[in-house]
Amino acid sequence: MVERSTVNRLVVGSSPTWGVYNIYVYYKFFTYCMTSEIHRILWKGIYALGNLRLAIVLLLFIAAISSLGTIIEQEKTISFYETNYPISNPIAGFINSDFILFFGLNHVYTTSWFLILLFLFGGSLLSCTFSRQIPSLKLARLWKFFKRENGANKMGISFSLSNGSLAQFSYLLRQRNYNVIQQGPYIYAYKGLVGKIGPILVHLSIICILIGSILGALTGFMLQELVPKGELFHLQNIISSGPLSYIRQDFEGYIHDFNIAYNDQGIVDQFYSEIDILDNDLEIKKEKTIFVNEPLRYSGVTFYQTDWSIVNLKFTLNEEEYIDIPLREITGEGNSRFWIGSLDYGTKNKLILVLQDLTGKYLLYNSEKRLLGQSEIGHKVFFNGNELRLNKILPSTGLQIKSDPGIPLVYIGFFFLIFSVLLSYTSYFQIWVVKKQNKVYVYGDTNRAIYFFEKTILEIINNLQNDSIRFKRPIEF
Repeated sequence: MVERSTVNRLVVGSSPTWGVYNIYVYYKFFTYCMTSEIHRILWKGIYALGNLRLAIVLLLFIAAISSLGTIIEQEKTISFYETNYPISNPIAGFINSDFILFFGLNHVYTTSWFLILLFLFGGSLLSCTFSRQIPSLKLARLWKFFKRENGANKMGISFSLSNGSLAQFSYLLRQRNYNVIQQGPYIYAYKGLVGKIGPILVHLSIICILIGSILGALTGFMLQELVPKGELFHLQNIISSGPLSYIRQDFEGYIHDFNIAYNDQGIVDQFYSEIDILDNDLEIKKEKTIFVNEPLRYSGVTFYQTDWSIVNLKFTLNEEEYIDIPLREITGEGNSRFWIGSLDYGTKNKLILVLQDLTGKYLLYNSEKRLLGQSEIGHKVFFNGNELRLNKILPSTGLQIKSDPGIPLVYIGFFFLIFSVLLSYTSYFQIWVVKKQNKVYVYGDTNRAIYFFEKTILEIINNLQNDSIRFKRPIEF
């Protein structure tokens, strides 16, 4: 309590007045009431956010939007959606290009409203954990003796027997790994407390996964690079990136080599890229040969082998060398590919070269698209008094470069989610024993496996007094 004279001196100097003191008291009381009211409203909001129905609704809505994001192609150009989702013919009567672009369904996982849904769902789980599950766990660890029959009658299972021994009953419970607390004629035993921890870990695991997903959506990025063999490359051809992403420029890559392995039928079996990671001083920091499903990881950035192509040709025509003749890739039926290059020679003459792969075989046509011949790399072909030899094919490798800082959190979350789901299947058993005069009353409760629990209690009672068991009331489920 603050002295009146002290308050008066602080407020009006040395003239003590009852009015100033009363104002101070009213101020303190008002502050206390406001603090209590804010505290009450805050906890009311936390309980409302942790409502199970709200969490289920949010989860179903997130699942529906995620399914829609799986069906609708992501990160495509506007013209792609205008072509495939025309306004004149909407899917289901309302899904067209305008609808998709307006709600951001072309990049649904990074839209602000979808991230808000994830935050709300995570907040709901967190609220439920701290306002319901953790207090329930603390309550489960308390000793709860029933000293009156009325309180124990609310339990699911109840038995009674005559002339039972509490010491022997306690011993049999401990044999079955129960934690037993005895206080005079009262016993409380429980088992499977870890089953109460399981749901808490489930919620925390899902929250960890949500945090990892949000972190990846906000700070991750994906690039695609088509790099010729023997060339340096930087991280620059951005396909998608989060609003908070940072694309590092303190290193660069070098394609040391590129090769393709073919099977016995001449079909591409696998393609390999030898990549060197260099710092700004061109010192090699890491090197690895990557192929499909075997990426290179460096400083939070992952390099995947995804594609390949042919950039240009190096050949000799009539002893004169031509370098860097560009090629154009053509995609045919069944995703078949071939490359076309052309070379002018003489005054009005043109050669057309067609390659199908990196095996070195090519076809030679004139400007009238007449086949002049077929040859392989290093071999000479003669046409119209000219000599042509293909010396080198310069391939390029297709790389997908990704960074997702949330991936470790997602993996950790899924690991603990699997572990916590297994823990959640552990049954939590509670047994109360009360001895009054010459009778022993046994009560039990469990959250699952009720038949197994009832069998356990019957076994204990049979060991105590085989001939004096009777049900006090029908078993309730």
